[in-house]
Amino acid sequence: MSARANQRAKLEELKKLRGSKKTRLSSYKPQDEQRLFDELDENEYRKVQRSRLDQDDFVVDDNGEGYVENGMDEWEVGRDRDDYASSSDENDNPARASAKGKRKREAESTTRKDQDGSINKYFTSMAAQAATKHKAESTVEDKEFLNELLGQMDESRDSFRTVKKLKAQQQEPAQRRQRALSPSRSGTRRRQALENKPLTRNRTDFVPSSPPKHRIVEDDNVDGDYIGTFDDDTNQQATTTISHQDPSSSHKLIKTEPTEPEAFANEEDGDNDELTVRPILAFSKTKDVPINLNSVRPDLTEKKKVMPDKISVAGEDIDANQWQAVEAKLSHNHVADQPLLGKVASKDVINEDGSLRFFWMDYTEIGGCLCLFGKVMIKGTDKYASAFVKVNGIMRKLYFLPRVTKHSTGEEVEMSDVYSEVDELLSRLKISQGSDWKAKPCPRKYAFELNDIPKESDYLKVLYPYDRPQVPSGTTGETFSHIFGTGTSIFEQFVLARNIMGPCWLHIEEPIFTGIENASWCKVELQVSSPTNISCAGDPENDIGPPLKLMSLAIRTKIGQHDNKPEIISITGRVYDNVALDETRLAEELPWSCFTICRPVGQSFPVGFQSAISGQQTVIKTEKTEAGLLSLFLAKLQSTDPDVLIGHGLEESIYGTLIHRLKECKVLNWHRIGRMRRNQWPNNLGRGGYFAEKQIVSGRLMCDLSNDLGKSLMNRCQSWSLTEICDVILGERRMELDNEKSLKTYAASGSGFLDYLGHAKTDTYMIAAVALRIQIIPLAKQLTNLAGNSLARTLSGTRAERNEYILLHEFTKNKYICPDKSYDRRNSQKTNDEDGADEEEDTRPDGKKKDKFKGGLVLEPERGLYDKFVLVMDFNSLYPSIIQEFNICFTTVDRADLPEDQVPEIPSEQTQGILPKLISTLVQRRRQVKGLMKDKRATPAQLAQWDIKQQALKLTANSMYGCLGYVRSRFYARPLAMLTTSQGREILRSTKELAESSQLRVIYGDTDSVMINTNVDIYADAIKIGNDFKKAVNDRYRLLEIDIDNVFQRLLLHSKKKYAALNFSADGKTVVEVKGLDMKRREYCQISKDVSSWILKEILSGDDPDAVIGRIHDYLRSVANDMRENKIPFIRYTIYTKLSKDPEQYPGGRTMPQVQVALRRRSKGDVVKANDVIAYIITGDGGNTVGPAERAFSPQELKSDPTLKPDPEWYLLKQIFPPVERLCGPIDGTDAIRLAECLGLDTRKYQIASTVAQTESEIHPLESTLTDEERFRNTKPLVLTCLACKAVLDFGGLNSDLAICSPDGLKCPGIGCDSIFSTPVLIAQVESNIRSWTSQYYESWLSCEDGSCGNRTRQVNVYGKRCLGLQGVGTGCAGPITYEYSDKMLYTQLLYYSTLFDVERAKLKATVENRESIAILAERYRTNFNMVSRVISLYQKKCGRSWVQMENIFSSI
Repeated sequence: MSARANQRAKLEELKKLRGSKKTRLSSYKPQDEQRLFDELDENEYRKVQRSRLDQDDFVVDDNGEGYVENGMDEWEVGRDRDDYASSSDENDNPARASAKGKRKREAESTTRKDQDGSINKYFTSMAAQAATKHKAESTVEDKEFLNELLGQMDESRDSFRTVKKLKAQQQEPAQRRQRALSPSRSGTRRRQALENKPLTRNRTDFVPSSPPKHRIVEDDNVDGDYIGTFDDDTNQQATTTISHQDPSSSHKLIKTEPTEPEAFANEEDGDNDELTVRPILAFSKTKDVPINLNSVRPDLTEKKKVMPDKISVAGEDIDANQWQAVEAKLSHNHVADQPLLGKVASKDVINEDGSLRFFWMDYTEIGGCLCLFGKVMIKGTDKYASAFVKVNGIMRKLYFLPRVTKHSTGEEVEMSDVYSEVDELLSRLKISQGSDWKAKPCPRKYAFELNDIPKESDYLKVLYPYDRPQVPSGTTGETFSHIFGTGTSIFEQFVLARNIMGPCWLHIEEPIFTGIENASWCKVELQVSSPTNISCAGDPENDIGPPLKLMSLAIRTKIGQHDNKPEIISITGRVYDNVALDETRLAEELPWSCFTICRPVGQSFPVGFQSAISGQQTVIKTEKTEAGLLSLFLAKLQSTDPDVLIGHGLEESIYGTLIHRLKECKVLNWHRIGRMRRNQWPNNLGRGGYFAEKQIVSGRLMCDLSNDLGKSLMNRCQSWSLTEICDVILGERRMELDNEKSLKTYAASGSGFLDYLGHAKTDTYMIAAVALRIQIIPLAKQLTNLAGNSLARTLSGTRAERNEYILLHEFTKNKYICPDKSYDRRNSQKTNDEDGADEEEDTRPDGKKKDKFKGGLVLEPERGLYDKFVLVMDFNSLYPSIIQEFNICFTTVDRADLPEDQVPEIPSEQTQGILPKLISTLVQRRRQVKGLMKDKRATPAQLAQWDIKQQALKLTANSMYGCLGYVRSRFYARPLAMLTTSQGREILRSTKELAESSQLRVIYGDTDSVMINTNVDIYADAIKIGNDFKKAVNDRYRLLEIDIDNVFQRLLLHSKKKYAALNFSADGKTVVEVKGLDMKRREYCQISKDVSSWILKEILSGDDPDAVIGRIHDYLRSVANDMRENKIPFIRYTIYTKLSKDPEQYPGGRTMPQVQVALRRRSKGDVVKANDVIAYIITGDGGNTVGPAERAFSPQELKSDPTLKPDPEWYLLKQIFPPVERLCGPIDGTDAIRLAECLGLDTRKYQIASTVAQTESEIHPLESTLTDEERFRNTKPLVLTCLACKAVLDFGGLNSDLAICSPDGLKCPGIGCDSIFSTPVLIAQVESNIRSWTSQYYESWLSCEDGSCGNRTRQVNVYGKRCLGLQGVGTGCAGPITYEYSDKMLYTQLLYYSTLFDVERAKLKATVENRESIAILAERYRTNFNMVSRVISLYQKKCGRSWVQMENIFSSI
């Protein structure tokens, strides 16, 4: 029968079965299969083998020599020749080995003759030539694996100390030589792994130091709900009893019988099989005695007893009472953990109508199906159980845009043509094989950035399952031009189709509880056949969700000696049960339970630890190995089943360490860290598989206080370390421990190690307290409900994804086709975007990105100190208001075929767009919520909930503009962003013009606000001016509103985005407000910030300027003195710097302190990555010859090393002086030189910079209108030297000193010397002075005006006046650089010299009493002075500054 006929017969049979309502399985009858093997005993098998050998054609004869079959296998021959040739007996006695080797060689010679005709020689010779035998080398991984394996054997050996060998088949020879201290080579590798392990003697009265430990054996296929080791009421001795050895016993050697590895080695030497049996022995009082495992006989000579060194406890200053006091105040809320054991039956959760109410919180995608995780309520109780729902039947949805005409022939395209080509495409991609796909035409709209897509058109909508391959994006055909929806994820398709907006109650119809068993670790498991069986049940935002179980985690690690990676030594978790999603209570008010799992840092726990843990309120479990610790933690995690894991550094540090240690230690059921059962690790784990790691924990939410979301809620912090967060948010002091030092010193004792674990326990409380205080989980839920994405992604801080999902929901509801998600924007931008907005192309030479478009307008500030009231007028939500005001939307703005930098036109009057409508809805809802908050009857809990909701609405509305200008967003629309910012700039300009037309002075403006100097001293008058201006602005617009944001009593306006002010309120209270100044930057230490704050308060105090300057100078002297005398704690010297990239990727990292500290931390095993904030302190004694990077250390290193001290000179020069100089710049009465003198710094480097800066900052009138004193105040005098007595005088002209002006000429002022300066001598010395200044000008020295830089160079750079920094690479300084001696200074000097010899000027400047004398001398000196003046004029003519090129000025006219 042919294959086609057979297939037809099968189909007919299937048709008959369907007609009879039967299945093939019900009609299946098993058939007896033919036997494949014959069962023979050993004698029968020998007969069969002999009969095969007797066959003539078994092998083909070769040249008549024939082959010989001796019954030996090839590997047996090899073993006889190689392995047995190196037995231990031969190596022990050379003579015996020689004789035995001779007999062996004779036997081998006979055997070799018998095998000359054997076919085996051809294979053996080829094998020997093909591959040489390499010596196996033991790697670190092999040793660790063997140590772990033998460690498990040691654990099982606790109660079985002796080994008895029973003969299995044949008897061993009566006289068998055993060597206890010289084992064979074959066991060497095993014995090396067993060195330094304590073994026991084979004594019948031996009793182990601890009872046998009961091990837990779990099967992946069985629901492992083991929690026996976490019974809070029963403290099992197996987990707390630790054996201790006498240190002195490690030096004793004793003759023992062969250990287990040696026994195995002996078994290999023999030909007989042996069965190892361990008899159970009675317990008695003995001690473990170590054994010498080296092949060296013990030295029985008496040695001097070496006492172990006493452990130095350098951490005695650590006060454990600090965190013990925190735990004491929480003890009254401690409760026992009550886990929900086993699975929950379906009848306990299902409703009477067969439906199910399910609150979903997380999801994962596996095998083309969507898996939801959440909670269901157990009927008849107030408890909730974790639930897993598998959603089947979700179809991929594609939209094919038909062409108008066929691409090749030009014929008109019908929808049937598109259908045919799609059918062919799906068949070619193996999509339509074995799966049903559907298609139908449907109308859709498009309003995004592809110009060749019509606004409205008919599309071919195609549905096929997600388990089939994905159609490549960008695929085109003969009859269709575009395909949309190829990259849509299952989750996105599901929430858009079912209109699910974040975590909410779902109504599930026809749930199926079978066929899904043990797919997850949840208590309830079910599946649905179609997503249409799932719908929202109620309002996602207002419905009360189930209570959550929170677990805050803290781990402690140590650095492994082999791979220098962190290894976990303890895990502490604090569990808060029944915490509401909108919980407003603080952590200290909630009931909690806590557990700690630990293992010894070395071979055993410190002495006294076992007795110290008894009676502890916290459940402390001990394990011997890291693998056991992780297994116990997973068991606790499964029994507790928390919904949310909270931690500091959870995503990058704690979770990453847990995942990699679980894999490294090969822990079974590692996937219990999440709620999804898995068979294997992700393939890309450890190779940049960030999302692969996050998928493992799916089902449990992770709340990290140090990620982007957490940082945005704690903007007062700078480093976001846990210590700083506790201080700023909780107002509690947290002691920072040096982990490495503590393990070696403080935690080396039993009580110290317990206190060390107590520190981690207190951290779990503080982490939970911060999370509840900032309301991060309720806020994340509200944000997710507004956006319609997943709560896990919101908790990770993905703001751009929230904006995408809220727009996806809105446009999908209005039947729009949305842009596909591009996961590699850089590559797709070149092909998809025709506006040239490519990141690689828009990069400046300095590595910074070019502006995609112009942003907000920033007006030039009028710098200075203002002591009158200044109004800050601010537009409320400027960009969202502009979008609403001018109806800016994807659907309204015509932007087709626009040049790249052209701003589109404002849309004409038309229907309100989707984006303005969405923002308007959010704004209106926020107003309603704020109206509810004004109700005096509202409870504190209600006020807290409403505040979270209005905050979520505000964040969402204000971030909607961001998706327009974010390049990696699927809704990126550069023209719309340009139009929005363009209108913002125009609004700010018109507002300034309106203020100036009202006789108001605008001193500064930034994007959405203006500062107006009211020039009044009365607060009411200032408010009246503000209200009048507010009404005038608001009358211009329909939705835009401006309001009085702040009223500044005094304002120090430094530069753009940098100012400090005294904010005045209606009740008369004042608050200092600082923006952009150095004290707000983390790069400055706390001392610098305190000094700047003190000086700023003095400046804004309104006191007499002279008194303020005096107090500032005195304060700076006292601070400098305290720093030099080390009176300030070193922790206040800490500098925080954020890493913009991985520390190993910095090209100039050797000169960067933060990079060097980060690399040192990484070498110790700490997790350091890009965007981390590094804390460091510059050390030294002031006279250092090495750079700051080599003297930078972390605060923990300074705490552990008392010899390290902060460098006061470096801090005064780099951290104190620069911000103080900038703050005092606008104040008269002080300058950089005086400030440097108060700080004890070298003032020489600030003299030239101060002069140049003062000159450039002044307003320069015409020089002809200035007096000689003002014009020449910075010039140097003419220095003349007497040739006779070498006396030096400064000649200032005829008016300066008449004593040296005699009728005979200029006379030397030296005592007893009346020499006259002749005209040639006078000319020569004038020329010498001029040439010295000219030489200084041509040296072209440049100096940086920034006092903290001090750069002085002759290198001219291409950046204009920008300083290149001390390294000459354009980094490290942003100050301007100027010539120390400019052409203007040289020209003024020459002009000054010429005035000294101008007799007519001297006559005009003469006073009344000297006028007659000067007139006589002028006529006397006229001839000689004219000769000198002519020489000076020749030099003046060479100076280019005295010439003006009129051609260059008027050439363009």
